[in-house]
Amino acid sequence: MELVCARANAWTNQVYVVNVNASYPAGVGASAIVDPEGIVRQQAGTGEEILVDVLDLDTVTRVREQGSAGLNRPWAQLVRYGERIHLPMYGGTFRTPEWSQNQAPGQAPSLGSPR
Repeated sequence: MELVCARANAWTNQVYVVNVNASYPAGVGASAIVDPEGIVRQQAGTGEEILVDVLDLDTVTRVREQGSAGLNRPWAQLVRYGERIHLPMYGGTFRTPEWSQNQAPGQAPSLGSPR
């Protein structure tokens, strides 16, 4: 279940997730590196192991602009409707992220307006 959660969090937030676990016998191991589209890049076994990877932050930008598999853009939906979502626990509403204002020529219109 932990791997399912790591993949879902990476995909939902469109970020890399590095999920670190203790190795056997203290834990179950299976640490993982998941990309912004929820794809497992590396996963350790149950024993002590070191995972090494290069996290390309341009992938985060691409996925946020074009969507996972070019289809789903959860951040665009939040930007479009987020101001209607009240978050009293955090003292406000969803704020349009600055990166959503940046776009390359020929891309779809901006995702929202700055607040």
